[in-house]
Amino acid sequence: MRVIRTVIVAMLAALLSLSALGAAPVQAQGSLPKRTITEVPPAEKQINFNTFKLTGVVSELQVDGVTYLPYAKQKVQLQKKACPKKSCKWKTVRQLKTNDAGKYKTRIQAPQTGRWKWRVKVKGSNGYGTTKGETWTLFFN
Repeated sequence: MRVIRTVIVAMLAALLSLSALGAAPVQAQGSLPKRTITEVPPAEKQINFNTFKLTGVVSELQVDGVTYLPYAKQKVQLQKKACPKKSCKWKTVRQLKTNDAGKYKTRIQAPQTGRWKWRVKVKGSNGYGTTKGETWTLFFN
């Protein structure tokens, strides 16, 4: 009788420990770590009167919390917002690819009239959330 009781208690404890592990919360998309995007302001790299060079580096923070590795040979999206309203959506203009060091570079233009906003976006993958770079506004006075 005692043996049966001991086996039942052991099975019940194992069942409870498995259900406790299964009830652990899964990370939501918003709480995933982000990649780091470091950009050089386009005003520092003017090519001609309305064209600027946008350069940056994408890196990933590793598990130790100190080491950054480059986001090498991966896709980065260049996005543009052409209207001043907040209701307008960002449109992907170009797909860029980073080099071995995680660097990307592209040209962005200023419109003849109005304002264009530009940014870089890296889609979430491999345990990282979607990361968006700084927003750059180009226009003529």
